[in-house]
Amino acid sequence: MDNDKMPKTSSKLILVTDDEPDVVDVIAEKLESMGYRTMKAYSGAECIEMARNSRPDLVFLDIRMSPMDGWEVASVMKNDGSLKEVPIIMLTGMELTLEDIMDRAHLIENYIMKSDATMEKLKEAIEDVLSARTDAERILRMAGKSGVQKEMLLELKARYMRKFTQYRNIKKLYNLYALYEKNNIEQNDVLLSCLKKGLEQQAEDLARLEKMLTAPKQAKKGGRKKNAA
Repeated sequence: MDNDKMPKTSSKLILVTDDEPDVVDVIAEKLESMGYRTMKAYSGAECIEMARNSRPDLVFLDIRMSPMDGWEVASVMKNDGSLKEVPIIMLTGMELTLEDIMDRAHLIENYIMKSDATMEKLKEAIEDVLSARTDAERILRMAGKSGVQKEMLLELKARYMRKFTQYRNIKKLYNLYALYEKNNIEQNDVLLSCLKKGLEQQAEDLARLEKMLTAPKQAKKGGRKKNAA
């Protein structure tokens, strides 16, 4: 990944939530060693309160908590206008189920088993979420300077964000199904293959839209050089 596309870790705030303090401390220590700022919550209610007060860039959330479990916390956040854009990654000891994928995938960006929570795994998951948003914002900023007519620019931006959302959703489903099948005997290679093809198609469409949004300025520069020659 190019350096200019890397998230600026020093400015990113991550809220770690688990009802086991030792787990929170271990995960927070790993994140801080990567350069992220962290906050710690030890219950679902505390997580929601801290998120409302501090607006973190990302939340790591355990599922098995009481009285409010992680899925309930995620649902509350996604139905709160001030928190719905805060990405959530489940970090839990509970195995992912088909019901989770079917009914709750829209609440989260990723799902990590605590047994797999290595530095590399955490870093990969964080950068996937934060870099994707940074890249989308960068493309839209570039589009504003591209010279595209205003009405067309607004339409292209809307199409780009729809396509970006579709791409991220398919990528999430692919990763969740892959994780589920990794831990289960029954596998559905046809489903994963279809999701992979859909992901590749969305990526191609997204790349075309990015070119349409950012290429005009380059073309205009080239034209001026040609005329000058």
